[in-house]
Amino acid sequence: MYQIADRYRGASDVTLAFLTATGLVIDAVVHLRLAGRYDPIGSTLSQGALFRIEAVAALLAAAGILLAPWRRAVYAGAFLIAASAFGAVMLYRYVNVGSLGPLPNMYEPIWFGQKTLTAYAEAGAAFSALAGLAATWRLQSGP
Repeated sequence: MYQIADRYRGASDVTLAFLTATGLVIDAVVHLRLAGRYDPIGSTLSQGALFRIEAVAALLAAAGILLAPWRRAVYAGAFLIAASAFGAVMLYRYVNVGSLGPLPNMYEPIWFGQKTLTAYAEAGAAFSALAGLAATWRLQSGP
């Protein structure tokens, strides 16, 4: 059996895990801080509830990255969470999609500090998770 430390091949592996987890945690903290502000938006499922769900998913992905950074599924999940969150913030910033089933209309055509911060964190986490996913092939296939 490999030790966890044996799974890391160098500083780049540690850096990718740290960058991905950091981006996901920033994303989660901002969403949790903003959730109350968006609770009134929506009927079946409020935008605040969606923010909380996204925050929990991001925190679970960050924990997975820190605990098992050599697993492809962990990086794939982190990428999907970060990329979907980034895609949503960009979509709802520039397109008035309207309500989609139980999802409320989350159109917000402005940028503000916390929204910008989370967009950068999500994009960075998605990019580093994708790089980490590529690195797991290297780790599992050997040098």
